[in-house]
Amino acid sequence: MSKANELPFQNDIISQLLANGWLLGNSEKYNRELALYSEDLLGFVQETQPQQWQKFCALYPNNADEKFLERVANQLNKTDPNAANKEMRTFGTLGVLRHEIKDRNTRFRLCQFKPEHDLNPDTLARYEKNRCRVAEDFRLVVAST
Repeated sequence: MSKANELPFQNDIISQLLANGWLLGNSEKYNRELALYSEDLLGFVQETQPQQWQKFCALYPNNADEKFLERVANQLNKTDPNAANKEMRTFGTLGVLRHEIKDRNTRFRLCQFKPEHDLNPDTLARYEKNRCRVAEDFRLVVAST
């Protein structure tokens, strides 16, 4: 499919996602090293788990944001020693979303899956604070020396 034919399809997908509550991404705010929007990650954690965030900030008073992002990056690269084969060992994005991030007696969930019922208003409120973001194609910037 040529780029000319792909653009309307891409724009339609983006429009549909935006109409369903997704946020529009901006390449300048995208953290290419971590492959995420740092602002969204930190915002979700701080809004949904304020007590844990306060504990974390007490542990790292000078650079809590950087330390947290570093911890997430480490978890993205973490392996599961019990996995059957090497391909299954990488936690990756889904593993990080399914499992908590733990650091020195603090625990963070990086998303809230949709609850099966609305009996727990706290869980429903956390679910509604998930930040899903879509972005147009990013341009690769190569610096020459």
